[in-house]
Amino acid sequence: MMKVANLRKSVTVELLSLREYLAELCRPWKLFSLAVGMAWLLYGAYNYGISDWDVGISLIMGGLTYLCAPRSVRIILYHLQYRPRFWVLWIISALLVAWFVVDGVYVFYHTAMGNQMLRIENFYASSALYFLAGAIWLYSGSLRDLVSNLRALFRNQPGVGQSMSRRKIVSRILVIILLGVFSYIAWPFIVGGSRMESFCNSLTNGLSFKEVEKLATPKGYRMTRLSNDQQSLVHEPRSMGRFLCVLKFRDDRLISAKYENND
Repeated sequence: MMKVANLRKSVTVELLSLREYLAELCRPWKLFSLAVGMAWLLYGAYNYGISDWDVGISLIMGGLTYLCAPRSVRIILYHLQYRPRFWVLWIISALLVAWFVVDGVYVFYHTAMGNQMLRIENFYASSALYFLAGAIWLYSGSLRDLVSNLRALFRNQPGVGQSMSRRKIVSRILVIILLGVFSYIAWPFIVGGSRMESFCNSLTNGLSFKEVEKLATPKGYRMTRLSNDQQSLVHEPRSMGRFLCVLKFRDDRLISAKYENND
């Protein structure tokens, strides 16, 4: 019976009181994972040289994601599972909080700081990271409990009814979704450099801005004019500007194209 109870704990989603929720955020394994994530954000702020990635937005968005993302994911899953009264409104409210953390504070901060924004690029990457982090931090329990429950989830449990089998299926689907989100985030970083370098090398001098843009759009790239109108950047939204093609124009005609890797 204890194994069955633990399994239920790992596959059902219950709402927590504010006190319980804050206690969960103080779990050592969650704080450690937050520290790892924040270290990467701060490294990018200091080394990637991207206009909308600095220390301030890293601390604000990283901190708010830790505080809000698990709650958002928990509310969405709970209300999808049990469908209580006003469940649609609860899901909408959770999505609004997610939008505020992913996009709202981003726009407010960079508008106040006067930084150039890559809003769509940020939304692609940050929204995926928000829900991925929320799903990871959703679990209520210690790291030992989490590992134990994950092992039990993929093993046959004697005496578990059909409803639990269905929950196991749902849980596996959620795992697949998480893997899909991770792949969505990771894949541009794996292949993006060679693709961007190849595209950059294929450009010939004399092309206009519009002609380059027509070549870039089918590949999922975006072009951004810099303030002096003589230089532009080609970048892939999902790699958050890590791989760039720096273009120089004279009289709206391309005179040079240089590939840059912001590692």
